[in-house]
Amino acid sequence: MIKEFLAWHIKSSPRYVEKRILRLVRHAWENVPFYRNKMEKADISPADIKCLEDYVGKFPKTTSAEYRAHQQSTNSKGLIDVRLRPEELIEDRSSGSSGITISMHRTLRENEINRGRAFWHLIRAGLRPWHRILAVVPPLQMVKCDSILQSFGIFRRTTVNYTMPIQEIVELTQRSEINVIYGQKSFIHLIADYFSTHGIPAPKLELLIPGAEKVSESDRRFFLDTFHPTRYCEFYGATETYLIAARHDDNYQPDYKAVFFSLADTKTLGDLTSGSILVTSLINEAQPVLKIELGDRVVARNYDKLYEMGTTIVEVEGRNNDYLVLPNGDRISGATFYATLEYFPFMRQFKIVQESVDDCTVLLKISESSEENRTQVESVLLRLFEGKIRYKIEYVKDIPMDPNGKTKILTSNIDRPQICAH
Repeated sequence: MIKEFLAWHIKSSPRYVEKRILRLVRHAWENVPFYRNKMEKADISPADIKCLEDYVGKFPKTTSAEYRAHQQSTNSKGLIDVRLRPEELIEDRSSGSSGITISMHRTLRENEINRGRAFWHLIRAGLRPWHRILAVVPPLQMVKCDSILQSFGIFRRTTVNYTMPIQEIVELTQRSEINVIYGQKSFIHLIADYFSTHGIPAPKLELLIPGAEKVSESDRRFFLDTFHPTRYCEFYGATETYLIAARHDDNYQPDYKAVFFSLADTKTLGDLTSGSILVTSLINEAQPVLKIELGDRVVARNYDKLYEMGTTIVEVEGRNNDYLVLPNGDRISGATFYATLEYFPFMRQFKIVQESVDDCTVLLKISESSEENRTQVESVLLRLFEGKIRYKIEYVKDIPMDPNGKTKILTSNIDRPQICAH
């Protein structure tokens, strides 16, 4: 892992990314039936992909839903290099945020590269050997010690998951004098809530890194006000590729040494570009990931510099299917609610739940339940919903996490394929 960590100090280049992707395309054609079938249906072969622009423009995308469905129906057959045996690979499973878990199989070498890569990003974010770490991870990733360094008392890490009682985790945080927290945003939010609502002084952190799902401005304010971290960072990633980009200031910087991304269904927003993100892993060969549409919409800066690796991600808007369906067939994007409600400094959490096409419920958790604050937020919701859909507002003490340990701000079971979003 140390060798892989040191290798990450060497910056990537456009030429490296291009050569790597062209090699992966040939590899997938020769050894991965799923991608060969995709290419044949698109009437292309590796000979048609001569440069990065060819890859972006010609290589067929795969939706995450299509990939997961194929995996479920075939038990990963056709997705893995035919020369390898799945049982001899290391399997990593997602938390199932899209409804169906996904399994990624990696070789020991690929796994070591990703461990060294994660180590490098944590060090870059501000982690130091003497820190006492609380890592919030899915239950499947719980380990007692995942690095030989920890056996020497370096990078002392305690792992917790969202099936554990919050009170127990808070007591552990105090007892172990934790000064670094990283991991799943929703659960870190619950930990911060416990300190706040019980009047317990929260630890002043040296480093805080929420990730695994969208972090809104209201989330950021709450984390900074609760933990007052010396260093703050956000990680954006997926099970398919691990970390995609890290946010150290106002932008997410893509990890172009391990991941390449492009956008589909693009829209111009002044000097920014919005679109559905397509990711390619530059590491995975055992189970390649080539132009998979994760389902997230992102806002990018300098998208015209994509082939120079000059594009950054400004914001993760949310998932493509985060829509409130209106009775007339129109939709309101989940991103609209983010932009509208996170504006209020007293907003802690919110969630829109739709079980019928005729009405919805808005759950609000606010830090100061004054009449003035309620009037402000209710006026905004009235402008948003009036004449469009019936709704009711519920002020709650807690908004529970979903079974996968995340908290989606919009859940709707209404499906209207013929409608168009505004």
